[in-house]
Formats: sequence, structure tokens, C-alpha cells
Amino acid sequence: MHEIWFRAVVFAGLGLGAGLISGLFGIGGGIVRIPVFMFLLPLFGVEHPVVMHVAIGTSVALVIPTAIIATRKQYRLGNLDWGFYRTWAIGILLGVVIGMVLIPYLSTEVLKGIFAGFLIAVGCYMGFAKPEMVIARQPPAGILRVVLGTLVGAFAALTGTGGGAIAGPTLKAFGVPLRKAIATASATGLVVGAVATIAMIIQGWSVPGRPSATLGYVDLIVFCAMLPTTLIGAPLGVRMSNALPQNVLRVIYTILLFVIAAYVISKLVTG
Repeated sequence: MHEIWFRAVVFAGLGLGAGLISGLFGIGGGIVRIPVFMFLLPLFGVEHPVVMHVAIGTSVALVIPTAIIATRKQYRLGNLDWGFYRTWAIGILLGVVIGMVLIPYLSTEVLKGIFAGFLIAVGCYMGFAKPEMVIARQPPAGILRVVLGTLVGAFAALTGTGGGAIAGPTLKAFGVPLRKAIATASATGLVVGAVATIAMIIQGWSVPGRPSATLGYVDLIVFCAMLPTTLIGAPLGVRMSNALPQNVLRVIYTILLFVIAAYVISKLVTG
């Protein structure tokens, strides 16, 4: 019982930090959660072969409540285009399914490599891409929209994130207005979180090496400890971001991504 309470306190603190960073930089907490899970979960008895699987499963479960809150806010503000989102969501769904089909066949090392590559790609975009850089002047339509959604959904599933860090820049590069891109990126987490969580519960149901009190690959103690503190931390982070220049936030965020990527790569090399 003492170990359970200790684990809850530790991850509650992590939830507060993840929420602060999420609100500060306007990103999903998965970018912060996954590397910290990689470090902490083995200390609480999660065996190496399933560390990334439990990290991803728990992270995508935490995407759901934050995505619901963000999507409701965007809808009330009138930023979410449901006509655009319906087709986009089909692609996201296909991508998440593809990612979930692949995960059981991927080792912890491969998943770490995918996550590190994801961080480097986002860091390069945030740090070096020009704000006015676009691939297309008109928003994607038809099959292109579905294909882009599929790619975003697959990477979101394989990295344990809500997809917002990929969806927002992708949509903006393809000519989607900024507010619409942010709203669609927020709603992307609804599909990613729901589908990926169900899949991770089913896939990990009888797998050995998981911690106590889990549903498949979702650690319930970590989920319950982090959820309230994440929701507390996010608004505080937003207030902090309003007090800092956007250029400064962009530089800090880029450095943070590369530091986390370096940590993940070091864990990949050293095991």
C-alpha cells in the first residue's frame, strides 16, 4: 500500500509539471510524459520489454480528458470546422488503427527510436522553419486530407501523443488558417486518445511485466494521479506563456525538444 501511495504522489507531481509545460508551450503533454515514464516506470517494477508500451498506453489515455476540454473550448469559439474535421477524423482513425496494429510487433528500442525521431522532426520545424513556409495555399481536400490524417494518426499512436504537435504544423503548412489548424489539432486527440486507449487495453490484457492495477497497458494508478494535477497545471502554464514573448517561448521549446530527444537517444544506446 505504501508503494502505491508513493507512486501516486510521484506521478501527481509529474502531472502538474506536464500540465504546466503543456499550457506554457501550447502542446500535448505526451512529449513530456513519455520520456519521464521511460525513466520512472522501471523504478516501479515495469519490466524493460513493456516499458514503452505501458508509457504509450497510459499517455494516450491521458489525452482523452484534455482533448475533450480543448475541443469543447474550440467549438464554443467557433474555430472548429466540423465539415473539414469529419473527413480528417477518418484519416486519423485509419492511422491510429495502423499504429496500433504495428505496436505489438515493435520492441521498446524501436518505439524509443520512433519517439526520438519525432522529437527531432518537431524541434527542427519549430526552431528552423519559417513561419510563412507553406506547401499548399489551399487546405487539403478529399483523399489528400485522409492521407495526411492517416500519417498524423499513425505517428500519434506510435509516439503516445495526442497528435496535436504534428497535426497543427501539418495543417498550417497545407494552407489551413491558424485558428482552424489549432482547433482541428485539438480535436485530433479525441480520436487518437479513444481508439488508442481501447487498443492498448486489449493488447496488453495478459502481457507479463506490467505494474499492479493496470488495464492492459494503461497504468490506472498513474492515470488517476496525473489527471487532476495535469488539469490544474495547464491553465497555470497558459498564464505564464502570456507573460513571455513568443520568440522566447519558441527558442525554449525547441531546446526542450532537442534535450528530450538526446535523453531518449542516450537511453536507446545504453539500454
